[in-house]
Amino acid sequence: MTKSLLERGYERLQQWVTPKRLSVLLTIVYLLSLIPLLWISWYNYPSADDYTIGNNCRQAWIDSHNAFKVIGVGFAKAVDDWVHWMGYFTSNFLMAIPPNVFGERMYVVTAWIMLAMLSLSTIYLLYNIFVRIFQADKYVSHCVSMVMLFITVQCMVGRVEAFYWYSGAVNYMFLHGMSLFFYGLLIAIVYDKGRKRTAKLIGASLLGFFTGGGNQLTALNVAIILLTVVGGITYQKKWKKYRALALPIGLFFLGFLLNVAAPGNWVRADSIEGMNPIKAVLVSLYYGLLLCLDQWLRWPIILMVILLIPLFWHMARKTAFAFRYPFIVVAFGYGVVSAMLTPALFAVGNIAAMRLQALTFAMFILVLTLCVGYVTGWARKRLEHGRQEKEADTEMTGFSREEAGWLLGGLAFFAAASLIIAVPEPQYFAAASAMKDIISGDAKAYGDTLKERIEIYNSGEKNVEVNALPARPELLFFDDIEQDPRNWKNQGVCRYYGIDSVTVIEGD
Repeated sequence: MTKSLLERGYERLQQWVTPKRLSVLLTIVYLLSLIPLLWISWYNYPSADDYTIGNNCRQAWIDSHNAFKVIGVGFAKAVDDWVHWMGYFTSNFLMAIPPNVFGERMYVVTAWIMLAMLSLSTIYLLYNIFVRIFQADKYVSHCVSMVMLFITVQCMVGRVEAFYWYSGAVNYMFLHGMSLFFYGLLIAIVYDKGRKRTAKLIGASLLGFFTGGGNQLTALNVAIILLTVVGGITYQKKWKKYRALALPIGLFFLGFLLNVAAPGNWVRADSIEGMNPIKAVLVSLYYGLLLCLDQWLRWPIILMVILLIPLFWHMARKTAFAFRYPFIVVAFGYGVVSAMLTPALFAVGNIAAMRLQALTFAMFILVLTLCVGYVTGWARKRLEHGRQEKEADTEMTGFSREEAGWLLGGLAFFAAASLIIAVPEPQYFAAASAMKDIISGDAKAYGDTLKERIEIYNSGEKNVEVNALPARPELLFFDDIEQDPRNWKNQGVCRYYGIDSVTVIEGD
């Protein structure tokens, strides 16, 4: 009797937990987790480089209210920086036009833009990898995307620089999203035909060039992956099949060459002491282990891996791919993540800026996800016995009993563990941290003070004193002006608003 009830329970579980239903459930959970992050963005205001870098475009907007003129000024700023300061011309252009150029309240869209870019690019890339290459179920592919994105966003390090501080986020997280779209388009070009292929070829060519001109961490990472792909195609003598990729890949390397050979890179190098190339590579390999395994590999990421295994086990059921080289793939993944750190070590000798770590963390979660998928596929192919069993297994379209039970059990444990830890340590997850500052009133107090400052800046006074910030919400506060009116941040605000001096009045 007991066995019969258990069997019935398993059957009902298997029937209810379908890939489509799980995909819908995980999508709802992910979208709900973004609500606090988008809600708190209402209190987000510009700071630091948003004023200094965006000043020229802001003046152009005030003088003309012409968006095309603003774009032209942003282009001129990017060219000037390419010559005199830094070669990443795409990033320079994007940083020159922060949302506050069109009004300070426009700055609230920063988090919306960054989260949308990360989410959509990840979904698009994983769809093309899993569905187009491995012929996996699209709902299972989407489940993987949702699990991975939840962990990436909620466990993100340096959250303010990843999503809320525009100058840092657009240079790193937005360019990271561009690179993921670029990879996805390259895959789609191979499988599409006709007008779809032509449109994606044009899109990939433009995206490739501008990704090559983005921050040098992402650009180097893409260069390594593309060189590996080109090497594999050449070794297998399959250029006829992949010849359409030559144009977007070539344009990427053109942008990358313009990036690394810019005169401004040498100007900046004279003022900053970095590491020699060999040392930078070795130290980046060390930091790759230290950050990923010692600091970032916490229980949510371990549970992510546990949840991904049955999803990838299900995917591997039908694919003919052999997954022959798991150790090489994992080693390459480790090298790719570590390479994200090499340009910063070479240029400035450290990775202290949290936006650098945030970008590396995002790549770590992506690479870890793909490595788990490859190793799981390898394990399944090794454990399959006999052609008859394989044929019977591939007839299944939904999850097996074991897969369904594993997934539901893992999700239930993750939800319980998250609730237990989020109450005493709300900073553990981004959404809980946002809710803490919203409920406590810290986010509103922070936003109201910055709003009052802007009103004072626009009042016509030339020598301004403003109140200190009453709170520093984790997701919103990046930097602030100081008591010393000669500080570069104070001077940036002065140029931005056309005032003579600004200083902060510290409370008792």
